[in-house]
Order: sequence, then C-alpha cells, then structure tokens
Amino acid sequence: MPASIDLTLHWLDILVIVAYLAMLLLIGSFHYRRQSNLTDFFLAGREMRWFVVGASLMAALNSGIDYLMQPSAMIKFGVYTMVGNLSWLLLYPYVFFVTLPLYRRMDVISAYEYLERRFSIGVRTLTAGIFILWRLGWLATALYVPALALSVVTGNQVSAVTLIVGIGTIVTLYTMMGGIRAVIWTDLVQFFIMFTGLAVTIVIVLRNVDGGFMEIIGNWDQIGKEAITRLSGVAVDGGLVSKVTGYFLIPMTLTGVFMATMVSRLTTYTSDQVMVQRFQTSRTIRDARQGFVITAVSDVVWMLALAFIGLALFTYFQASLGGLPDWALDHPDQIYPYFMSQVFPIGMTGLVMAAILAASLSSIDSAINAVTSVVMVDFYRRLFRGETIGSEDKSEGADRRQVRVSRVITLLVGITGIILSCNVSKLGSLIEIANKLINSFTGPILGIFLLGMFTRRANAQSVLIGGTIGVLVTLFVAFQEQIYGLFKLQADEYISFLWPSTFGFLATFLIGYGSSFVSGSSGSEKAREWNWFSVTSRKLEE
Repeated sequence: MPASIDLTLHWLDILVIVAYLAMLLLIGSFHYRRQSNLTDFFLAGREMRWFVVGASLMAALNSGIDYLMQPSAMIKFGVYTMVGNLSWLLLYPYVFFVTLPLYRRMDVISAYEYLERRFSIGVRTLTAGIFILWRLGWLATALYVPALALSVVTGNQVSAVTLIVGIGTIVTLYTMMGGIRAVIWTDLVQFFIMFTGLAVTIVIVLRNVDGGFMEIIGNWDQIGKEAITRLSGVAVDGGLVSKVTGYFLIPMTLTGVFMATMVSRLTTYTSDQVMVQRFQTSRTIRDARQGFVITAVSDVVWMLALAFIGLALFTYFQASLGGLPDWALDHPDQIYPYFMSQVFPIGMTGLVMAAILAASLSSIDSAINAVTSVVMVDFYRRLFRGETIGSEDKSEGADRRQVRVSRVITLLVGITGIILSCNVSKLGSLIEIANKLINSFTGPILGIFLLGMFTRRANAQSVLIGGTIGVLVTLFVAFQEQIYGLFKLQADEYISFLWPSTFGFLATFLIGYGSSFVSGSSGSEKAREWNWFSVTSRKLEE
C-alpha cells in the first residue's frame, strides 16, 4: 500500500462526482413512465439510432477496470498486453456478416432463445445460467474498481466496502426505474465522460514528464522488461510434452493474450446478451452495423490511450523516484489513483474520478439490465410460467405485471452484485480478476453457440455434455489454486490466468461435437432449420 497519500478530495472534486451521480438518477427517473412492456423495458421499442447504439455499447463493454488494469498491466507486462487489439481484424467481418444477420432475422429479447430453437430448453437454460455467472462476475468487478480508486485517492478515509454499497445502490436504482432506455442514454453520457477523463489524464501526465511525448515513447522497450525476459525462456528443459505444458504455466505470453482476448470478444459478439440486446434496440441492421463501427474504432483508441498512460506513468516514476515505489510491486492497480492523488490539480481529480465512475457504471447498468432480461425471459417466463416461443401473454395487464417483475429482478441482481463485489479483492490483481472472474465463462458459451450455428451434427444431449464439462474445466483452470487449497494440496506452478476461457471453449466444442458421434447426430428438423446458414438465407424484414 502507498505509505501515505497527502491529498483528500477537495470540495470541488466532490461536487463534480455528486453532480454526475445525481444526473444519472434524473435520467432514470425521466424514463420511468416510458416502460409499458418488455419490448420497452429491454429493447427501447427498437427505435435507437446508430451512433447512440455504438457509443453506448462501447461504454457498456469497457469499464473502470480498464482505467486501472490496463496502465498497471502495461507497467508490469509491457507491450505484450496490446496484442489483443489484433483481434479486431477478425471481428470486423465476423460481426458484419455472421452475427448481426443472424439476430436481426429472429424476433428475440434474449440471445438464448436461439438455443431452444436450435437444440432444446435444457441447452437454453444451461447457457443462460452460465451467462448470468459471467455477467455477475463482471458486475462485481466493475463495481469494485471505482470504489478502490476512490478509496485510494482519498487516503483510504472511506472504506471500499462503503463506496461499493453507495455506488451500487445508485446504479441499481436508475437501471430499475428507466430500463434499457435509461441504460443506453446514461451510457452515451458516460462514453463522452470516459474520453474526457482520458484526455485530461494524458494532458496532465505530459505536463509532468520532462521531455513529454517523445520521452515517454522512448521507454516502450524498457517497460515490462522483466516479464519480456521471462517470456523468452519458454520451458527449455525436458522433451516436447514438458515444453508444451510449461508454456501454459508462463504468466504472460503473446499467444495467451491473443487467445484470451479473441475468445472473450468472439463470445461478446456472438452470444453476449449485452451485445445482442443493444443491437436489437436499433431500428435497422444498417444502424446496427454503423453502430458497431463506432464501438470498434473507439475501443481501439481507448485501449491505445490507456496503454500510453501506463507507459507515461512508468516514465514519470523512473524520472522522479528512480523507479516504481516498492509497494507498487504488490499493488500495481493502485499506481494510477496514487498518481492522481499526488499530481492532479483541484477539480481535475473529481473529473477523472467521474470518468472512472462513468466507465464502471456503464458496464454495471448494462450487466444488471442484461442479467435481468435473461432471468425474466429465460427463467421466469419460460420455466416458471411455462410460456413457449410465440405463446407469450401479450395482454396489457400481463405487460404491466412483467415490467413490475422485471424491476424486482433488477433490484435483486443489483443487491447480489454488491455482495459479490465486497469479496472481489481476494482474487488478486485486476488483470488476474478480469481473466478469472470475468472472462472465464466466455469459453463455454462460445463453444455452445458455435456448435449450434455451424454444425448440423451436434445435438442437445452432446451440447449439454460438452457445456457442462467445459464449465468444469474453466472453473478448475481459473481457480486451481483455491481448489488445491480445499484439499490441502499445493503445486509448484499453476496454469496461467490467461487460459481459462480458451480451455473452456476447446473442451466445450470438442467434447460437444465428439460426443454427438456416441449420442447420434441430431438429423432433426431443428438442425436443418436453425443453423446459421438456414436462418441467414431468409429474407430480412426491417
């Protein structure tokens, strides 16, 4: 921990943060009476335009985690952390021509309704359950981050737990009142605040580093040097098996970073309810595609800017202290807020803290609304009330009841996220938390969807087997140290935190497809009618 932080938030900083939070509550209350049915509450009446959809989705899929994680990861591991940006070269055509045409041809609120049409209600329920675990982990982590930053920047005068409860309550309330409309419009505001805070940080950092931009860029080959040196010695001892297994034990590798990012983003743009729901709010597929361009381009700018801040912080501490403070080795996620507390002028600290809050709350509100939609559609309506696809009760009374139930579910999801968030810090640094708690469950979900979209042999039974085993593999790789601890065992080294999602994906897809040879190819009308090729061959009605 930092030995001491001399700065507490000035009243002007506090005013900026309070005004920002009050604005969010006002947006939620403004949209309160516009939620008359589930199409309004979860899809905003399908009337959103492209820029609003794209910018708000970028804010939803990135969070305050990035504000703290990316600079600290850059400092710790160097330019290797930027390899994941290459994934966009594959994602552009994939989203334009694969996933958007699929969902625009299906009148669904939940992405997992597709899986019942393709497989069975069991596959739909399993995958929806995995999604809920995934997004609850995201929600808890995104809520923990701004609380951590605020706690550090105020010299730990207010505990992170107190801040988690306060911030979590506010975001739950405006999401509960305004539904997806409030989420989208607050996310749009937060998109601009996020980038404003980023620009302010870069300007302040440049003013505090002698030599400015060129001095900072000149250190690119020095940052993360220890990690880079370690990466060059990939399991040189032993035979082929030892070299292969040893590779997965290395904390940070180029392949590991790329695969973790690729699996995570492919899952997001294939089967993440946050993405599917947001694009389904757009008026047309043209709006959805244009919105995706905004999401993708702004994401690349966002990640590059945060990496630059990490490099700049490294340069600053090298010049002023001769290197990073000793405590930073054990608490790298606190470097950025510590720098803010030491250098930022009055008023600017509050603005950047509002930006970190904006980045976090845009993820939290989207996660809460998406999880609520899945609980409502896939569990309450389908399992509890027994409503099948096309047989839903669409009366005015039913609409009002479903909106009320959705608000109650929203409240319960928010409370669950707050409770989980209070325990996030026990899992390690933010980059470890992100891959263990957030990205882990993406692998099994991606495997299940790809089996449904692009194979005709996979059937409900084989996918259930593959998905279940994939989740177990994911959990083991992500929490192997804790699992060993339960049985009072200890390993010399553990599989890197980068691999849970990739291992989970491979286990789900390979076992799901392979077991279909035992259970028999589905060969059913479902497989022929609901694979990707059949769905996208239908005429698109807008």
